[in-house]
Amino acid sequence: MIPLIGSICQGPLGISQLPRTWWKAITRQVGLLDETYPDNCGGLDAWCLDALELAVDETYAYLDDELPDYVTFEQWVVDRKNGAFSKARIERFNLMLQRRVHSRPHKITETYGDIGYDPETHTEVGALLLNTLQDWSLFRDRDYASGDIPQGIPPLISSLDVGPLKVVQLARTWHKVLLDAKGLLNEDYPACGSGLDQRVLDALGLGRDNTLAYLTESLPSYLAFQAWVTEQIGEVDREGVEEFRQRMLTRKHPDPKLSGIHDLTGCDRSITNGRLLNHVEDWRYAYDVLIKKM
Repeated sequence: MIPLIGSICQGPLGISQLPRTWWKAITRQVGLLDETYPDNCGGLDAWCLDALELAVDETYAYLDDELPDYVTFEQWVVDRKNGAFSKARIERFNLMLQRRVHSRPHKITETYGDIGYDPETHTEVGALLLNTLQDWSLFRDRDYASGDIPQGIPPLISSLDVGPLKVVQLARTWHKVLLDAKGLLNEDYPACGSGLDQRVLDALGLGRDNTLAYLTESLPSYLAFQAWVTEQIGEVDREGVEEFRQRMLTRKHPDPKLSGIHDLTGCDRSITNGRLLNHVEDWRYAYDVLIKKM
């Protein structure tokens, strides 16, 4: 499986990459991580642990031996450090991850080839965006085409993950509809529900029926979907998209949804932010699917 938990995603500790590092280690141990992806790349995975001042070998030994769910893993991290972390180190790492570029020509060539960018016309060098698009492209070309996706998987592209249009939730909606079209989506997730899915379509001025028809009939790559969106609406209403993003970042889950996620994941009950709770909920559902396959 292509690891679809993005580098930008954070758990309750507030550090990017850590959930992706966890997911790659777990999927490697159960024999499901795509063979072209290292569970420890020596780059972001190691740098993330360094920002937390954790030993790489010790951390991977724990992950490999215990196969913890994500909330349990974060608790182990907290316990190892007695809850003491350098906020400055974490913030520097988070900013570096967002701003770093691919400077090596062979990496640009590899990534452009996977996502279908033309090196004669495209100029993108941002590592976060290129790596994200590479994951999504390889997911569709490998996992989705081969049918090697576990039944009942939740969507692991988060609401925060964005493509070149920089519209939150849009890629997640694409991902859910594609999974649902092949009967793979976890039954607790609507393919295109009345919540964030509908709100991102409204922010873009897209009709739900037309969008669903295009996605289910074409099963496009993300970039093809984005091109279709642009054809439908022309210029993106940036003010409307930003207003939607701010609401998504700050929304709270009410009960019983709130209590249900706390009960499922075991996360701190003081956490009420909907975006963060959706992360740990997705990761717990995905973890349970993998463990059941063992």
